Amino acid sequence: MPKSPAQHEAPMRRCLELARRALASGDAPVGALLMRGDKILAEGIESVRALCDVSAHAEIEALRVATVGLDTTDLSGTTLYTTVAPCTMCAYAIRLARVGTVVTGAPEPGGGGPLSGRRVLTDPEAVANRPVPRLVEGVLASECEALLARRATAAPKRYRLSDS
Repeated sequence: MPKSPAQHEAPMRRCLELARRALASGDAPVGALLMRGDKILAEGIESVRALCDVSAHAEIEALRVATVGLDTTDLSGTTLYTTVAPCTMCAYAIRLARVGTVVTGAPEPGGGGPLSGRRVLTDPEAVANRPVPRLVEGVLASECEALLARRATAAPKRYRLSDS
């Protein structure tokens, strides 16, 4: 796993490429990848609309590919990169899978609150018998935030939340 913030940039740039693919297909621009050391184990793109599956978040997709490919749900020692801080559902899955480090770009839309993804990631009591991952926040944040902001105007009209 990269040690300095600058060393996290190359994997995050790959996540940005994945996020652009999601945006081009009409989904939220979120990309994720899971690594062990310098090896990419799995990648995921936001596919909620493409698959008509509310659980098809980029982080969940990366976790699914990794757990099936490795034939284990224990992802200890891995690092998950994601362009946007995980939502509560994704944070819970990350904790269940025992991911060791989570590296994020943009903050979670809507921010904190008692049920935020950040709280699920960082509160030792949020998920029983699962370790709290190391959290590295804000890697290429401005690029991740800029891509996320494009969602409202770049998505096909049928996928927009409003006509504005």
